[in-house]
Amino acid sequence: MDKPYDSMRGRPQKILAVHRYYWPDTPPYAAMLRRIVATWHDAGNQVEVLSSHPSYKKGLKNERRPADDSVDGIAVDRMTLPNETARPLVRIVNALRLGSKLLWKAFTQRYDIIMISTAPPVLGGAAAALASKLTGARFIYHCMDIHPEVGRVSGEFSNPLVFRLLRKLDQWACRQANPIVVLSQDMANTLRERHSGEQLAIRVLNNFSLPTEQPIPTELPFDWPADTFTVLFAGNIGRFQGLETVVEAMGMLKDRKDLAFVIMGEGVAKSALQERAAELGARIHFVGHQSVEVAKSAMQRADAGFVSLTAGIYRYAYPSKTMTYLEQGCPLIVAVEPESELASEVVSGAYGYAIPPGDSAALAAILEKLSKSSEETTSQMKAKAKAKSQQAFSEEVVLSEWASLVKQEERGKA
Repeated sequence: MDKPYDSMRGRPQKILAVHRYYWPDTPPYAAMLRRIVATWHDAGNQVEVLSSHPSYKKGLKNERRPADDSVDGIAVDRMTLPNETARPLVRIVNALRLGSKLLWKAFTQRYDIIMISTAPPVLGGAAAALASKLTGARFIYHCMDIHPEVGRVSGEFSNPLVFRLLRKLDQWACRQANPIVVLSQDMANTLRERHSGEQLAIRVLNNFSLPTEQPIPTELPFDWPADTFTVLFAGNIGRFQGLETVVEAMGMLKDRKDLAFVIMGEGVAKSALQERAAELGARIHFVGHQSVEVAKSAMQRADAGFVSLTAGIYRYAYPSKTMTYLEQGCPLIVAVEPESELASEVVSGAYGYAIPPGDSAALAAILEKLSKSSEETTSQMKAKAKAKSQQAFSEEVVLSEWASLVKQEERGKA
């Protein structure tokens, strides 16, 4: 049952939330957006979602949903968009189709607020900005990553002409936003450094831990290293994670039988990492993709969680798996520049350690140090990790910020 609407908080808003993927699809944002729009809906707003049928992971049996779907009492307009993995042309066509549908809905339904994230990158934001400008809606741009800058690092937007064109387009979209929501001050600083960036309305609002639909299991569906200090990486095994550092560090520690590393997930870099680990004799256990519930159970068992980004990426993105580790009371080892917000918070909060990206010798040294830590020290780090989660990244804290975001004009706030 909907909660009664309190008229003292302002009038209800008609909101359209747009994202390429939506629950029950499997990317993390699909589940987080479900919580965000449910919060708006429960506050008395009229909320709709524009997305697609589940299609994120090609290898999964994606559940077919109705085109006119309903989730938690919220209308979801689902388009048929094919899987985009390693298909750049399909990705562009999907973005154009989603943008066209967004424009049509904006003109025919007339929303007070249109919110979109960075999937699809650049083109989605531009379409939402144009729809908002033409219809008078307020545009909220949720930049989970900053494009096209992050795409230049990955090679996706490496062509200089394409990059300049896309950045001009995204700069225009950002100027229409009220506000741009980013995950860190580092990301806010990057937008400020753009041409006329000092005029942008930016709100720093990080994510909460990845939601779960089922209880966290007490048993794991795979073998966990016994009687060892075990570090866990859980997530996409891609080009940005810099997991080569882990393999090289564990190769240096191959004679330490009391140390183990678990890498959980799938991705384009996995097979190469497995081959290199075998060459070095590194004690790394590779585990396939698991549910969020299983991942959280593994985090509870782990002595530390590993978070890494390749050099420079911290300016354009923030690893949201950080919040899930912390929620489970899992101390962190972060491989990211020391000047980054992530590294400084982990060190100052005393719930983990930071090393420079790509420094396998530093990682090996930290692993040795942590493996020799007393039980009291380890318990203190775990407690501080959980306290940080509850203070800054709990669903209650973050969703209250999202609730307030739609009740007030944000222009000019930073």
